[in-house]
Amino acid sequence: MQGEFSYEYTPAVVKLACKRFMSRRLGGFMILFGLIAVLGVLFLILGIGTPRSAAILIGVLIGVPASIGFAWWRFLQRSVAVCESMPDRSVVVRIEPDSISFQTSEHATTIKWSRIIRVWQFPDVLLLFTYDKNSAYTLLPTASIGEDLSRFLLDKLREHGCEVS
Repeated sequence: MQGEFSYEYTPAVVKLACKRFMSRRLGGFMILFGLIAVLGVLFLILGIGTPRSAAILIGVLIGVPASIGFAWWRFLQRSVAVCESMPDRSVVVRIEPDSISFQTSEHATTIKWSRIIRVWQFPDVLLLFTYDKNSAYTLLPTASIGEDLSRFLLDKLREHGCEVS
């Protein structure tokens, strides 16, 4: 099976993909941090520990979320800036038996199925990871892909050892 579809690489799509990426990437850590924070606040309320340990705990409770929030904001801003710098945001995606291709008016990229090592599947977007399981991704808005083509795409990726989650 082969197929082709196109989508607009808009700031809204980029923001959606960034939010999905960050929520999956940081979700477990934020739950763990939340549990530790609750425990820390309990220690503060009960008066367990020294004033110095209380100050450190307060610093961590403020510093960690602020640092993560700033990093996420920066990541989002850079991603949107790249999008906004594109003069033509129309992306044509071709799905072939041995590869997937992305083409804009300025650039074309073809990726062999075996090179995509992980896919994060969300109802509104797919994130394809090619070099690292956790950082560099290519987005595909699911609204642009037909149901049959989407099934073929995911089957092809699984067939080549891709981790789909």
